[in-house]
Amino acid sequence: MPLKVPDSSEPRNIVVIGGGVIGCSTAYFLTRHERYNPQIHSVIILEASQIAGGSSGKAGGLLAGWATPKCLAPLSFKTHGELAKEHGGDQIWGHRSVYCADVALEAHDWNNNNNEAAIVVANNGVEDGHEASSSTTTEVPSDLDWLLPGSVKSYTEAGNPNNSGQVNPLAFTETLAQLAKEKGAEVIIGSATAINYNRDKNSSGISSVSYTQNGTSKTLNATDVLLAAGPWTPKLFPAINLGRPPRGHSVVVRPSRDLSPYVLFPNISAPVNNGNNLLSPEIYPRPSDKFHDFNTLYACGPDDYEVPLPDSTDTVAVDEQKCNGVSTAVGSVSKPIHEGEVLTKQACYKAQIRPHEEDEAVGPIVGPTGIPGLWLATGHDEWGVQNAPGTGLVMSETIFEGAAHSADCESLDPKHFLKWDLR
Repeated sequence: MPLKVPDSSEPRNIVVIGGGVIGCSTAYFLTRHERYNPQIHSVIILEASQIAGGSSGKAGGLLAGWATPKCLAPLSFKTHGELAKEHGGDQIWGHRSVYCADVALEAHDWNNNNNEAAIVVANNGVEDGHEASSSTTTEVPSDLDWLLPGSVKSYTEAGNPNNSGQVNPLAFTETLAQLAKEKGAEVIIGSATAINYNRDKNSSGISSVSYTQNGTSKTLNATDVLLAAGPWTPKLFPAINLGRPPRGHSVVVRPSRDLSPYVLFPNISAPVNNGNNLLSPEIYPRPSDKFHDFNTLYACGPDDYEVPLPDSTDTVAVDEQKCNGVSTAVGSVSKPIHEGEVLTKQACYKAQIRPHEEDEAVGPIVGPTGIPGLWLATGHDEWGVQNAPGTGLVMSETIFEGAAHSADCESLDPKHFLKWDLR
């Protein structure tokens, strides 16, 4: 059933539940839509703990025109570039183009003096590792000079600067929230407890949002609610079909020197004559941004399902041993990383519809729920930061115009993911 085209002259009180990258992106585009009038329209971001407190502030921040789903990813990748150009994203949130590659790497045992001597020989006497990595089985780009010589066993390009990029997701999300506020949006720190709507056929639709703030129960009048609470979405809307959310651990390191912009998806094998198992974390060198006036490196390990989702982002348990495993693994293949300083150890949960293969498109969930005025944007899994601008743009169009025109997102319609029919 097509949505009714809204009357732009009618007051709209739009509450965005969730101050992550999806919610803040939508608030940004709502406040820049041609039908937005701050005199009669309000946009409120209702966030339980802090802006980008979850995966939006702790993800890798990879951007890819080749990401999934194909109906949304190219638009979102393009929009990332436009936002960076308009608002100085290269300086503020570290937006830049990158290379991506799948690599097989052999780890180095820093406790073995014989291996250290082998590195010096492979470096032709250059001990700081600045010469290009070499491999007998593959050619490695000459400027990928921060991997240990001889450590690369295979190298397959997965992306290039024309279709791949990165951002610092925390800086990006915080900036979008601030830009939305500059156009009239408001941020309220409070935990949503209920979305209230009328069930009367004559006056069906959203009426308000209940929330708690510092132990006090409060209410926000609303004509529209965008539920963008990531893995916490089913707590407020049980009809949505999300799976058990995975937890991921990551570290941020200050390497001993700047690293060239290669995002690596490695398979790290243990050193010869060393039976220790190593993780194979994804590796993201980062440029300076509004948080750091120096280059950093982000690395994340595999997901786990060991610990249930806590009540909020500020109570996520961090397993220090898992973080140490990540930093040890990435330090085993790069001297600048090994010599670097670990700045941050962290963990977060992703909104996942179900486990899936690497290139399999599953979700996200974007669009109307069947309850007038209630909208969903969740289930973005590993591509949340990448697909946030596209999601925000199409949701702003759908809320203000009754339909999206920047992308055809019918396959992402919540009707495909609801446990029961609400229409």
